[in-house]
Amino acid sequence: MPCSDKADASLEMEQRHFVQASLEYVFRIQEVQERKKFEFVEILLGFMFGWLTFYHQAYEVAEDFNPYRLDLQFRIQKTRDNFNATRDQTESLMRKMLEMRQQKPDSGSSNKVYSREGYLYLMEKKAFGTTWTKHYCMYQRDNKEFIMIPYNQMTGKFNTTEKMILASCVRRMSDSIEKRFCFDLTPLDRPSTVYTLQALSEEDRKLWMDVMDGKEPTYGLPAAPLSGPRPEERALDETGFVFVRKCIEVVEARGLEEQGLYRVVGVASKVSKLLSMGLDRRKFEKLNLEDAFEWESKTITSALKTYLRNLHEPLMTFRYHSHFIAAAKEESRSVRINCVHTLAHKLPAQNFNMLDILVKHLTNVAAHCDKNLMTVSNLGVCFGPTLLRPEEETVAAIMDIKFCNVVVEILIENYNRIFKQEPPPPQSRNASPVPSSQSPPISKIYQTPPPVTHTVIKSYYDGPLLSTSLHNVATAAAHINTNRPPTNNISLPSSQPRRTNNVSSYASESNLHLTNHNKPCNIYYSDLLNSEVLNSTGSSSNESVASLPSTINTSPPGPGLVGTNIPVKNKRGSTGLHYASSYRPPQDTVRVRTLFACLGENDGELSFEPNQIITNVRTSLEPGWLEGTLNGKTGLVPENYVELLP
Repeated sequence: MPCSDKADASLEMEQRHFVQASLEYVFRIQEVQERKKFEFVEILLGFMFGWLTFYHQAYEVAEDFNPYRLDLQFRIQKTRDNFNATRDQTESLMRKMLEMRQQKPDSGSSNKVYSREGYLYLMEKKAFGTTWTKHYCMYQRDNKEFIMIPYNQMTGKFNTTEKMILASCVRRMSDSIEKRFCFDLTPLDRPSTVYTLQALSEEDRKLWMDVMDGKEPTYGLPAAPLSGPRPEERALDETGFVFVRKCIEVVEARGLEEQGLYRVVGVASKVSKLLSMGLDRRKFEKLNLEDAFEWESKTITSALKTYLRNLHEPLMTFRYHSHFIAAAKEESRSVRINCVHTLAHKLPAQNFNMLDILVKHLTNVAAHCDKNLMTVSNLGVCFGPTLLRPEEETVAAIMDIKFCNVVVEILIENYNRIFKQEPPPPQSRNASPVPSSQSPPISKIYQTPPPVTHTVIKSYYDGPLLSTSLHNVATAAAHINTNRPPTNNISLPSSQPRRTNNVSSYASESNLHLTNHNKPCNIYYSDLLNSEVLNSTGSSSNESVASLPSTINTSPPGPGLVGTNIPVKNKRGSTGLHYASSYRPPQDTVRVRTLFACLGENDGELSFEPNQIITNVRTSLEPGWLEGTLNGKTGLVPENYVELLP
């Protein structure tokens, strides 16, 4: 036994070291990917500074270059700040994962069919006393079905099964029974029958009672609960509306000129006291928020943020969280605003009304930014994670925080448009997928194609984006042709798959956006500098989040190139790494031809040139990506970089 214990301890230690090393490896890869965004540009910027210092005679050129240099320096600083904030949060998440790894997993809740299962001892009354029989018990929380399977320790075989619908679960008082860790169950069909069960430990009993909504026993006269639910954890109700309106009214009455409004945090004890009084109907009438000495502005603003942060569901709901993030990642500012406008009106009425009250107040705060220093971007940083709280804390959620800030900035900057006007009808934005039964014939869809720009966006690269196939766009672009005038087509997230007539039949949803233009133009380096090619993913919603310039056009395609309805391309995971665990087996051999050059930026992605043939193509678990084989190597291929061969 000592050798076995020592071996187990050694194995556990090795496993812990392995997990820690794995997480450290992923963290380092993440750090390298993020550092590439600013270190390379910083080297170029340093060279530019040296060049301008050495050549004093180029003063006029330096003056012309100065605005671009300052803008680039600002973007680099913003990218560095985003990296520092993301790194700290990633380290915190890594530590949490290590701590959770060190804890013993609960085997009773690992089964997805039953809410909890495990061994319990059932008290059975006999003629000469009581006996405790071991049972294997299972419980389904949805229908409150409790199943007991007696286990005979002598033969090791299972016997008859007893099922019941649970009516109540009450912890057994310690002084009423000799055994520890006991609780009583009452079936719904037999209220007079009580089953007394013993758990394996205090923790095991707590887990069983939690899943069965167990109650504490009543000691004598019923007493008032020692601690009710915390008032700040209540749902969005009328009391919350009154509290928020009162806080906003008091803060605005004080002038909105206090520096760091909503950024400076109040004392935690005072904030908790204000929440407990403000969300209690009886105490709220006695609350005098006008007293600036007792209730400072930072205390009121912190209480308001805490109330919104601790709602059961964030104000912009878990349901539309990913949709808002996708809207913030749109390349066109007008498209971003339209998407957020539409999604805001899809929120529940109470959420929309509360959001209206809050954003109107934040608009007033931003109007005094010359005094309080709270610009729209600063307010986005303060309220982005609060209003768009993710359902699960992951690395991808951390990377999306800056897009939460962008959504809040859009709401503040376009308050009158979003909250006082109805969103445009879906027909004007061409956002609804066409059912297959109503799809027009292919011969009617494709006519003389206008020039078009293709932008390939990958969400794991949050900085300035330049496609590796930019030089091939003018000669190998695919086109969309409809009878409608050129417009910006946006695609809102949808749970229904979209039908297309090309390789898109292998994927379900995508996010590539195509912009049509009437006049083609040439691509010059100076045009790239003057346009918004290098757009930051920082907090300013006036800047494009991640895009190529929409002003770059291509020449019409050659006569041999047939236009296809290219599917919108889904973005890959934020960490930039993906190892597919399984793929759907292909029905038959599928081949595709590459349209653009592509450089595989991460492990598992293929690199190729135009007009190459990729074989054994099949769909992958990554939306918007296919898996294929090229030159004996198998990897992922962007869906809209290829066309299907017959």
